[in-house]
Amino acid sequence: MHETYAKALSIALEQTSPALARRRQPALDQLFAGSEDETTRLDLARFCWDMYRGDQLRHVPRLPGESALEYSRRPHKQFLNVTRVLVDVLSQLYRQPISRRLDAGAATERIQRAYTRNPMGQIMLTVDRLTRLQGACALRVGYQDGEIRLWPYPAHRLIVVPDPTMPLRPLAVVAFAAGDEGSTPLAHVWTAESVTTVHQGRVAGEVKHTLGRVPFVFFHDALPVDGFWSEGRGRSITHANAIFNAKLSELAYTVAMQGFGVMEIVNPDPAKDIAIGPGRAIAFTVGQGQPYGVSFKAPNAPIAELIADLEFQLRTLLKTQRIPESVLSVNVGGNVSGASIVAAGSPVIEDRVERMQLFRAGEADLLDAIAAVLREHEGVQAQAPTLALDFPEPRLEQTVADRIALDDWRLDRGMTTPWELMLRDDPDAYDNLEAAKQAWLARRAEMRTLNIQTERDA
Repeated sequence: MHETYAKALSIALEQTSPALARRRQPALDQLFAGSEDETTRLDLARFCWDMYRGDQLRHVPRLPGESALEYSRRPHKQFLNVTRVLVDVLSQLYRQPISRRLDAGAATERIQRAYTRNPMGQIMLTVDRLTRLQGACALRVGYQDGEIRLWPYPAHRLIVVPDPTMPLRPLAVVAFAAGDEGSTPLAHVWTAESVTTVHQGRVAGEVKHTLGRVPFVFFHDALPVDGFWSEGRGRSITHANAIFNAKLSELAYTVAMQGFGVMEIVNPDPAKDIAIGPGRAIAFTVGQGQPYGVSFKAPNAPIAELIADLEFQLRTLLKTQRIPESVLSVNVGGNVSGASIVAAGSPVIEDRVERMQLFRAGEADLLDAIAAVLREHEGVQAQAPTLALDFPEPRLEQTVADRIALDDWRLDRGMTTPWELMLRDDPDAYDNLEAAKQAWLARRAEMRTLNIQTERDA
């Protein structure tokens, strides 16, 4: 363990040194052509994060032969945040609240309070999206003001020293503080026995603990098979998005320049300088029968072809990421049935089922980490805690008639109840399922009092 700690500390000292902090994000072509080392992985993860949060103009690549000054002065640079749209569509696991049933003996109520005090729905939705974007994301389990606190850590703020015999098990974690993306002056080195603070390439302090593990829980987008990290969808999506933005910027510039005519001068006097402006004339000295004069011509840029190329690139991106157009409501005509929409969305459902298994393991590890932190700070002993998760079914786009038919079919077979449907359609109106049930019973009693009979009562 001492060797692992020394390696992690060395990495933290190097990464937080003032010399490295001034290093700038490499250009797009350099980023994807670099070697597969830890620094490149951090740069790629940070690039994915920039593209997702909308900081995309800085990653629009230069035109061939364009200098840095010309690039900074080029007008009409535009972007479309395709990355955020695709990542949010693909992150389906925590879009609706999930049900957690845990058993930790005498510590069950205390652990349940930890889940209640943290906004688990929003936290896990963020983790789901960051995992999809960067391939991995971590939750740090901390203790503050007498309560368990959970903080998501994106991949560009983490370096892991894994167990050589078990690559998925982190022996040490270097966690960088949030702040300027181009500078990382502060980091914490976590092991199973201590946490060391590193500031600007120097050790600032060390604290021992008895957690017996690093207080970080990692979630992966896919099962890692070659080391600790896995590649998320973000790497291919963000690169395609950056190229798309470059073409979109070129199209905007082309459209803007279409409004300017180009002067054409035929056979001017070669012995005189051409001067154009008010009060200036162009002299022509030509022989008889030779053409001469001044005319203005409009450029003939292939704008329609450029737009078609953008559409083709976007549709190709959807296909390569197994995203049907119906999920994004792209060109879904009125004659398309709900059954065909659901069938087209099957790749999204299959992908969701695969990721559910990975997140079940991550949530089980999160429960163990919470139990370890409570044991450290409050002396609460949780005997072999277990957790059962119930992920709700995804809501894919359907017609109103198909949705009503599906609800009726499930009601007839006892697969759902009216109050479950009420809570699903208006989750803000009821505190829990029992409240929705009581509201449904009261409404049914009122309808009977008014002699209003529903089809099911009949």
